[in-house]
Amino acid sequence: MLSAIRYNLANLGNFKGRDRRSTFWFYILALAVIQVAIGWVISIVLAGSLAGDVLSIVHQGAGEGALQARMIAHITTMLRVTGWVSAVVTVVMIGLVVASFTRRLHDADKPGWIAGLTAVIQLAGIALKIATIGVTVRMLDAGQGPVDHARLILTLGSLVAWLPVALIVAFGGWPSSTLDNRHGPALAQG
Repeated sequence: MLSAIRYNLANLGNFKGRDRRSTFWFYILALAVIQVAIGWVISIVLAGSLAGDVLSIVHQGAGEGALQARMIAHITTMLRVTGWVSAVVTVVMIGLVVASFTRRLHDADKPGWIAGLTAVIQLAGIALKIATIGVTVRMLDAGQGPVDHARLILTLGSLVAWLPVALIVAFGGWPSSTLDNRHGPALAQG
């Protein structure tokens, strides 16, 4: 597994050649673990901040209205921070995956532009996610529940965000071409 990670990190700009499924998937697994860990750390820090602030305001004897206002302020901050951190981490992950995915596609004798298309769709998903941060924050600030328009935007953003994952799973799991192809000689199994 470590050799797959080292290999892919050493070849971040190499869009030529072929990669085995195992090399690709061990690398993707490592990136997924890192992304989840970053999400957990951010969530723990933000939730701890919220809990500390709520306990502080309760100990001060603030009323329910002040408590709710403070919680909404924290939640909107959490939405903004997690949304932007998620966007930045996703852009970094796209940069870390695109060459490896291209080589994996080549091994299955598929065109590398599929990796580019996947990256463009993921970037569109990030743009939608960033756009929904503002809508969600405004709804919370106004004390509104989810409205149909905002719910539609959030649903569309979720679908767009999962489409690249589906493409990576589908094409990343495609069987290797057992013969030499236009992208290089057949790789030994393993």
